[in-house]
Amino acid sequence: MGRSSRRSGFSGNLVPVFRPRRDRRGSGGALISWLVSVGLFLAAVAAAGWWCARAWRRDLEGPRRVVLTGGGTGGHVNPALAIAEAIKNREPNTRFLYVGVAGKAEAVIVKRAGLPLRFVSSRGLPGLRPSPALLRFLLTWAWGIVQSVAILVRFRPHWIIATGGYVSAPIVTAGVVLRALGIAPVKIFLHEQNSVPGQMNLFLGRYAQRVLLTFPQTLAYFPKNGVVVGYPVRRSILEIPKDEARQRLPFAIPEGRKVVFVFGGSQGARTINRAVVEALSVLAEHRERLFLIHGMGLAASEDYHAVQDTEALLKARYGDEVLASFQDFYYRQDYFHNIAEIYAVSDLVVCRSGAGSLNELARLGKPCLLIPKANLPGDHQVMNARAMKQARAAEVLFEDTVVEDGALRDRIDGVQLAEKILELLADDDKRTEMAQKCRQFFRKQATTRILSELYEDRSVDNGWTAHTLESLPPLLTNTRLLRRLQKAYDADPHHYDPERMAGIAEDLAYYRYRAAALLVHPAWSARNLGVKLIGLTRYQEKAPTLIHMLLDRTPASRVERLFGGDYHQVGFIRRNAVAALMVMNRMDASVEEALMAAMDDPYYEVRAQACRAVSHFGRHLAGKERWLKVLLKKLEDRCFEVTVEAARALGEIGTDGRALEALLNLGEAFHWQVRNAALLGVRRLMERQVIWPCEELLRRLSRFILNAPDFRPHFVIRENFNAVMRLCRRSGAASPEAGSPEAEAVAGKRS
Repeated sequence: MGRSSRRSGFSGNLVPVFRPRRDRRGSGGALISWLVSVGLFLAAVAAAGWWCARAWRRDLEGPRRVVLTGGGTGGHVNPALAIAEAIKNREPNTRFLYVGVAGKAEAVIVKRAGLPLRFVSSRGLPGLRPSPALLRFLLTWAWGIVQSVAILVRFRPHWIIATGGYVSAPIVTAGVVLRALGIAPVKIFLHEQNSVPGQMNLFLGRYAQRVLLTFPQTLAYFPKNGVVVGYPVRRSILEIPKDEARQRLPFAIPEGRKVVFVFGGSQGARTINRAVVEALSVLAEHRERLFLIHGMGLAASEDYHAVQDTEALLKARYGDEVLASFQDFYYRQDYFHNIAEIYAVSDLVVCRSGAGSLNELARLGKPCLLIPKANLPGDHQVMNARAMKQARAAEVLFEDTVVEDGALRDRIDGVQLAEKILELLADDDKRTEMAQKCRQFFRKQATTRILSELYEDRSVDNGWTAHTLESLPPLLTNTRLLRRLQKAYDADPHHYDPERMAGIAEDLAYYRYRAAALLVHPAWSARNLGVKLIGLTRYQEKAPTLIHMLLDRTPASRVERLFGGDYHQVGFIRRNAVAALMVMNRMDASVEEALMAAMDDPYYEVRAQACRAVSHFGRHLAGKERWLKVLLKKLEDRCFEVTVEAARALGEIGTDGRALEALLNLGEAFHWQVRNAALLGVRRLMERQVIWPCEELLRRLSRFILNAPDFRPHFVIRENFNAVMRLCRRSGAASPEAGSPEAEAVAGKRS
């Protein structure tokens, strides 16, 4: 029974036992099917790659095809168009395709130039620190690469020429990948307009045949494949007779007027546009002798719409009737495609100091007032403006950071801008000299040098012998400047002079401006750095801004609160704002009120720093009843660090026995640092001759607990106790020293 039941699959009690059988043939078949599918897919991909590579190589025998990419601003688009013009003149049958990002400058400028235009997805690299912004960048970049692969496979170019900006990253990356796979026999060239390359160009440049550089300093970043060629300027930027240019313009300029052209690049600049609106009220008084042409810019993002913002400000400030009356001396437009004609009629140009604008001005020899943008990679705009100012080729006006509507904003004083314009228009000799000096900064034959590298004919020697825009000593980075100034201040705060430490006198003005620009940075660490530099450069005009940041109670974001943040201006910033006011030796009614508010700050380091500030400004605050009361209250602070600083501050501002009594009551405090600070406070009261030693004082001092677990051969608290006792002896009172039998006996009783 048992044997038969086992054979039939039943147990002895006739309960069926199911034993699943493995279908080895079915499992193996599924694996084989999967492998076959994968193999067929890979074979299809390989076949497609082989076909693409074969078609690509076959098309190399036809007319040259070039993909141009780069954009975001005209400074990246215009060099690409200048290179395209040069190639077209050499090979008229060349086909071009421009790849950019929708909604940026290239969407307008390239379309106007008549080149075919395609768009891909891309965005700026937010930094390498893990963040949601970095994730969005990676996803956008990946999708942009997929789009770029499709574009390249269809167009099959001989060359990819990238002129920078995050716009060019997807197409260059796709070209590198296709070339590495053996599909694309394409050559890649990058043109870097700035002295310090952007992060994407720095990464992708190593895969390019040539990196074409504007400045010789950039060779350090591309030692193997970099070559200095200069900045290619469009052929349309040429000298036109002023009368001929006037006739071509779509608006009339009255005879005898001096013309000022103001613009902030292709996208426009918020600060420049708003300054022009403000300056019109001053310039209108001189309308009979000047004419202002204003390029507002193409920017049309959610953050800033150049035309709408400017028009709204004009109407709000002047009204329709007054604005209509300005037409005889003021003309505005979003962008001037005929910029050569605008340059030709201009007697003075006001603009940023990017490489593109400066090379155009240098080619034409135009006197200019430069308004550089701070804290860009390598500070290239400031370096350019600095060199031209030093050579008397330009004047420079810096932006400022001010408090507007309860927030920090970059700003240009419109009245100051108007006064500077009027000053330059009134000095014909100076403008003539500026025009002559300006021409020295243009390196000729840049496009010829670029063609020499593209075609590899070496028809031009691309060595660098011309005068460069960066011949002056390099500016210190913010971090290096901070270290230098902090070291000098710590060494001798009483004789500290930031101008002497900055080197060139005019550089201090820029360092201050750069520090102020950091105050509006989205990253708290950058704002914190700016606060420190404002103090160490002693930028007195920014004291109200520091006070605003100290008292700002804008709540932190939800994410920041998860990591312990309280307000937008984090505790470190508020603490360092107090420290900066101390370095500046700034004390007035507004500073005093800010320090009083800081005494109740939720962050203990701010309260402690405020107490240090009271010590620092003791001669201004001594004898003020409210400061005595607040320091007495801070002796009971929940953080002993605050109590320590409050005790020391009492020694600086106390003027009667209340301060002494409060300090003596700390003789048995739990933390030795508090007891030590109390001794220091008593010492200062004696040095300031607020109190005189007596037997009762000596008796109370002798009861201080002098134990301190700091594991040093000589305890600080004992050293300070002995110093107080020596001071008492010099005043004629008998006192025991720490370590003497009398003092040890008392200390032993108290411990």
